Amino acid sequence: MSLSAVYLTEDLKMACLQLALSTEKEEVIGLLIGETKRVGDQNEAHISALLIPRRLDKKKDRVEICDEQLVLATEYAAQLADKLKCEMRVLGWYHSHPHITVWPSHVDVNTQANYQLMDSDFVGVICSVFSEDKTSKTWDVQLTCFQSRLSESDEGHPYERLEIPLYIKSAEHSESNCLETICGLQEILHMEEMDFYSETDHENLDVMTKIHNEMVLTKTLHHIVETISLPLLKTLETQLAVNKHRYTLLEKQRKLLDSTDEKS
Repeated sequence: MSLSAVYLTEDLKMACLQLALSTEKEEVIGLLIGETKRVGDQNEAHISALLIPRRLDKKKDRVEICDEQLVLATEYAAQLADKLKCEMRVLGWYHSHPHITVWPSHVDVNTQANYQLMDSDFVGVICSVFSEDKTSKTWDVQLTCFQSRLSESDEGHPYERLEIPLYIKSAEHSESNCLETICGLQEILHMEEMDFYSETDHENLDVMTKIHNEMVLTKTLHHIVETISLPLLKTLETQLAVNKHRYTLLEKQRKLLDSTDEKS
């Protein structure tokens, strides 16, 4: 049974973009949680939650997580399923491509193929950020969704990319997960930086090197606050204003319906 389409909720898309824009120096990664729905003889993936794992390796062209993070994501999906009273599981992985094309590399395609051995509906989503549009000369953000299939070419690679249609939809369930996840991003990045800093043998370093390392750490932590906390606060303020406006409109509709019922 093939996968015909993937649906992301609006808040999940916002969370994915916030994660991708958190750094342009390394790739970031997230695990996608949702449910599949049978439509005819095909499946649709409906993804509404995101878990941001701590990275095992982080580079500008590669990102890795350990198997333990997948286990934690599976347990988290089970908790969401119990809370929302629906079937939820880890359905995909998400990572960024800073300054490069949105299309998956051969490494991405092979990684995706390995995931599909465990779950044929598993998908990969990539967000390309910090790339300049050649026509408009503005920053361009692109999303793509893909699976892997056996290669039909003779280029020597066993698998090739199969693009899956990606759609953005309104949420069917409460999306507190996306808000909680993106609010916790700063803490995750902070822990990663502190782990990296603690791995250095500071006792055997000279004074100037120690000062330099501490300055780099301070600068990095300041960057996390500047690029995540402040934009997130503005986003939440905008969302609050939108929610207040929606509430006002719904309250007017309720009063109108009540008055109509009274007259009838």
